[in-house]
Amino acid sequence: MRRLSLIIAALCGAMPASVHAADEGALPYIESRAARGRALECLTQAIYYEARSESEGGQRAVAQVVLNRTRHPNYPGSVCGVVFQGSERRTGCQFSFTCDGSMNGTIESAAWDRAERVAGAALAGSVYRPVGLALNYHTTAIRPYWAPSLVRQAVIGAHIFYRLPNSTSESFSQASVQDDADVYLPPIRFAPPPVGRALRRGTTRLADLEIPVEEIPVIERPVRFRTIGARATQAVAPGRPAPRRAAAIQHGPRLAIEGGVRVARGS
Repeated sequence: MRRLSLIIAALCGAMPASVHAADEGALPYIESRAARGRALECLTQAIYYEARSESEGGQRAVAQVVLNRTRHPNYPGSVCGVVFQGSERRTGCQFSFTCDGSMNGTIESAAWDRAERVAGAALAGSVYRPVGLALNYHTTAIRPYWAPSLVRQAVIGAHIFYRLPNSTSESFSQASVQDDADVYLPPIRFAPPPVGRALRRGTTRLADLEIPVEEIPVIERPVRFRTIGARATQAVAPGRPAPRRAAAIQHGPRLAIEGGVRVARGS
């Protein structure tokens, strides 16, 4: 409970709501290493799919909403439970990316690493105070039906954040759940980096890249000759005009005819 009170105190403090004023931290969200690994993956997914193109402040705001929900009794008490709430149904998912097919594509590694750093800091106790006690948000491009019933908290990047009316710290009384084992986590597929970028950044060795090699087969065609006097001339294909004069074939160390096949020796 001391951890919960410290986080709520940080959210409800009187510090001005600036992007860099949120570095005041609380105790880590989860102490268990195994539980923290699953929470980190789920929180990173939420940040990546919901705010991949946002600034660091916009990503921290999304992470804070997820953690706020884990401490409110209206939502599951774990990070993965909050992120994937309702995803088992076609409609009703709390975060649209969990049920609209967004997770079927590949992951951009650089954007994922950035989201993972923000998620790790949030789980380690970094509180983004401009969001306050917000539990909901939506993009500025839409206006959902539930927006008028909530209190606007802040506009950060492309998202508008809302809190419940008469929301107080006493309503955030749910302790975090340490086990997310019942939540299914879809596999993550990372997109391979472009060859040029990987080599410039020095993150991938050329030997590690699978570059297809096209093998061009060498076809040996038999060469037929007929002897005219002391000279050997190539046979004329049917339907083609005969050359005025056939060149003589010189047998030497670099070119020879063996079994009707021209064989080159040396360079």
